[in-house]
Amino acid sequence: MADGGAEADSPPTTGEQHDTPFDWVGWAQDRWLWGLLALALVLRVLPMLLWPQFECIRDECIYRAMADSIRNGNPLPVSNKGWLPSPGYPYLLAFCKTVFGSYFSIKILQIILSVATTYFMYGIGFRMGADPTRPNVVAARQRTARIAAFLFAVHPTLAWFTNTQWIETIYIFFVLGSMLFLMAARTGKPAVAMLSGLFLGCGMLFKGVATYMPPFFILAAVFPWDAPWSAGAWFRSLKVRSGHLAAFVLGILITVGPYSVYASKRHGGFLVVDATVGHVLFLGNNDFPPLTFDYGNGMLTQPLFGKYLRAGRRPCNREVSPVLSSGCEVEAVVDWAKTNPDKFVERIPVRLAQMFNPNSFLTRHVRWGYWTGLPWWAKEGLSLSIVLSSISLTWLGTVAAWGRARGPYAWMAVSAVLYTLATTMLSYGMTRFRLPLEVLWIPYLALFLAQPRATWQAVVSSPARLAGVFVTLPALVVLTLWYLPTGFPMFW
Repeated sequence: MADGGAEADSPPTTGEQHDTPFDWVGWAQDRWLWGLLALALVLRVLPMLLWPQFECIRDECIYRAMADSIRNGNPLPVSNKGWLPSPGYPYLLAFCKTVFGSYFSIKILQIILSVATTYFMYGIGFRMGADPTRPNVVAARQRTARIAAFLFAVHPTLAWFTNTQWIETIYIFFVLGSMLFLMAARTGKPAVAMLSGLFLGCGMLFKGVATYMPPFFILAAVFPWDAPWSAGAWFRSLKVRSGHLAAFVLGILITVGPYSVYASKRHGGFLVVDATVGHVLFLGNNDFPPLTFDYGNGMLTQPLFGKYLRAGRRPCNREVSPVLSSGCEVEAVVDWAKTNPDKFVERIPVRLAQMFNPNSFLTRHVRWGYWTGLPWWAKEGLSLSIVLSSISLTWLGTVAAWGRARGPYAWMAVSAVLYTLATTMLSYGMTRFRLPLEVLWIPYLALFLAQPRATWQAVVSSPARLAGVFVTLPALVVLTLWYLPTGFPMFW
């Protein structure tokens, strides 16, 4: 994963031009960039104007209720299911309602941030887009950057999620921004590394899954220029970048530390930003099948959801602190896994298939008829585009990752994907969990499309990487096709 060379990040002595995310003088001259930003804006604004969503669904309603409680002067409440969410989204909802008079206003902010994320994607594509055969040719980087930004701009589910009250749009903005700033900090000042830490800290405040990502980012921050598997190279790199590393960690502490201290004191037990682990483990490791909430594959009505819950092991006491409740659930799941090892192992591919389901929450909306007036051919075309975008990213992006995953971005992106897959194997999967992972795979798909020959050559030139493709790709094909029919019920 980290054997140098394919990214634009290389030793200063090579004479390569090291761009920063604020190189407006060079980037502003690319008319394609501005056209892609405009395209991203149109594809996000138009659906919101034609099919505005004023109602809420499931967790969206929970976040609204929490925001209402915050606006009434109360601290962040514990969910009626016993879990404590990350504070970012409920407090942001409360802010938008107070300032603009409507929860709908948060969607305007999400559109703005999603367009900004298109710019981040352009920057990451530019830094990664060096052709190994001609690393200093700007045209190769620019082509990769344009394709990466285009893939993000036209991704149907990413565009639609800005018109929801889910966390993913804002979470993706912070995580992708943190990655870009950390890559730029390697050839810049420690202040840029602190900005990366601030962004990642904000991501943690919006989604607890980011809590365990800092170690991967730290490895990316100190990744050596050369001889990456040499202990001496790592030591020298750590010495040179110690200031950047300290600034990055300080940025996280400034962002997350105050809330962590407050929440730990209030709830009588240590927590960083949330207490949800026990609840998700409870849903995936019980006498009922691992639950999900996708169209054609899950509990989409509250009565049916309640029926499944009544058939399983009772949850721990939810009247106590969420820290204690979550810890109790973890212990109960460990006992259940020891008693039912066969069920625990059998469910691992099911959970992964739930997450790799190439349909999405947007498929559910289309099939439920929320987009009134949309002709049947447009509905089918949209449903098909959702599947094609997910499968292309999963299959071709993985092939490209095996060939081109090197350097700091690989430490962050590949590690984050593997970590998320591991948590899914232990709990349960949803297509919503896959969305941030698809974003991390977009630069690799862009490399495949922009430089197919160089990318494939990078795969076949390494027996280990070629073996990795032959091992992982068949498994991904099976997992993505597992629940594919659920999005097209008319054929089954």
